Amino acid sequence: MSFPPELKKEISKARKDGDSPGWMKRQAGVLMPVFSLPSPHGIGCFDKEARHFIDMLALSGQSCWQILPLNPAGDYDSPYQPRTCFGGDPIYIDPEQLLEGGLVTEEEMEKMDQIIASSGGAQSAEDNVNYKAVRKGRDYVFRKAFSRFIPDGQFDAFLKASKFWLDDYALFQTIADFTGSYAWNQWPSGLRFRRAKALKDFETSHKQELEYVKWLQFLFFTQWKKIMEYSHSRGISIVGDIPIYASFESADCWASPELFQLDENRIPENVAGAPPDGFSPDGQVWGNPLYQWEVHKAQGYSWWISRIRHNLQQFDILRLDHTRGFSSYFSIPADKGIASEGQWEKGPGTDFFRHLHQALGDTALIAEDLGFITEDVKEMVEDAGLPGMKVLQFAFDGDPHNPYLPENIPVNSVVYTGTHDNDTTAGWYDQLDHNGKKFVTRWLRQGQGIHESQNCRAPFFSPRSVAAAMVQRALMSKAFLCIIPIGDYLLLGTEGRINTPGTVGINWSWRMNRSLFTEDLARSIARLAKQSGRSRK
Repeated sequence: MSFPPELKKEISKARKDGDSPGWMKRQAGVLMPVFSLPSPHGIGCFDKEARHFIDMLALSGQSCWQILPLNPAGDYDSPYQPRTCFGGDPIYIDPEQLLEGGLVTEEEMEKMDQIIASSGGAQSAEDNVNYKAVRKGRDYVFRKAFSRFIPDGQFDAFLKASKFWLDDYALFQTIADFTGSYAWNQWPSGLRFRRAKALKDFETSHKQELEYVKWLQFLFFTQWKKIMEYSHSRGISIVGDIPIYASFESADCWASPELFQLDENRIPENVAGAPPDGFSPDGQVWGNPLYQWEVHKAQGYSWWISRIRHNLQQFDILRLDHTRGFSSYFSIPADKGIASEGQWEKGPGTDFFRHLHQALGDTALIAEDLGFITEDVKEMVEDAGLPGMKVLQFAFDGDPHNPYLPENIPVNSVVYTGTHDNDTTAGWYDQLDHNGKKFVTRWLRQGQGIHESQNCRAPFFSPRSVAAAMVQRALMSKAFLCIIPIGDYLLLGTEGRINTPGTVGINWSWRMNRSLFTEDLARSIARLAKQSGRSRK
């Protein structure tokens, strides 16, 4: 496989022009959720396995590790339904570090594992995540550790720096635990409407529990900072992911109801969703409350600016989920609850990004501009100077001008074989109909630089051969950044899928078998990165 001369020329010109931020260099990365790491104790977390994965990325010649949102997951364990847009999910805290710090005992760690196992949790490091079981076990050992924790200067500094969001979140989480429900619009009226006396009385009678919630956040961000530092020491940048919407059952919505489309009883009037698209032919009802953009604008988008500033302190690059929602958003009447009843409403558009730039300067943001994209969305993304996303699985509709075909992808893009919402490439190809497979096969045969394995002489490629070929085509594209889901490097079928939009109960639980990501595979990935001009070495 050779590096196309015309691609070298175009990339060289782009670099000489000097009109791109420093982070927009030709590079490659891997998409891998933290929960998918093969850690012990039921779920991937900020432990030795995270560091090992970073080591493997370095060996693979990669520059980036893209993850999914780390906020406390809400309904159906989705990281895109956060309980807070600012905090982290305690489920990612590494309990082994508590053992090393003398805050828990070996016996208590064993008890935690017993609780997880008896509640239906993972029996091995590769078993799917059972969030309910893991949370139950983690809570046991975390409370043991908290009972022995002695506040220090670092904890006090964290409380002070995080006060702008942490106090509200701690109250929200503690009230939810006390009432047994995150449905804050059903709490007693004093707490529901945040009346001063009711909140003060609750704080007075729940001081210990409030501090426990804050301590968990302290642990989360302390451990995550160490992961970031280690990642940087190995030359790996972290690509974070910021959901556009807050969950209704979140501290953000409860603490700032004026920022959302709620009625006088704090009930959502309209909710977010999407019309039919490549992810869901029937459309989607996400259920998140929509923003009152007029209020956000009147406040100078201060909530959003604080949110993005906070996230940029945790990650090197941010994927801005559903960027088209800033141009126009799909509004579904809450009492209807079906996508066919929805309609498009105008968002803040370029004005939002102008305020963002004035407040934060140049920011390393990636626009998730997939789905139904109109000219106004394209203009907004271009005016904001954001690189958009290109997904190869969306390229095969028979149109030679399809913007997702590698030959049509511009430099100012981030290319993927698929995202967390897609099937793995092998799984996707395997489920195509006869004509679909025929089209993909013909396109791959015509592609230059594709190494065809022996079974490519058959009428169709094997799913694994297609996955390998698609990875190569993505890497060889003009896009400055290429992100490949780990499942495609492992040549997994549908068993490696992370999420299926429009379904619940089986998502966000896949975990990687550690034995599959070998040093031989890492060196093979490194060769691909070098051949495509993306190696960081």
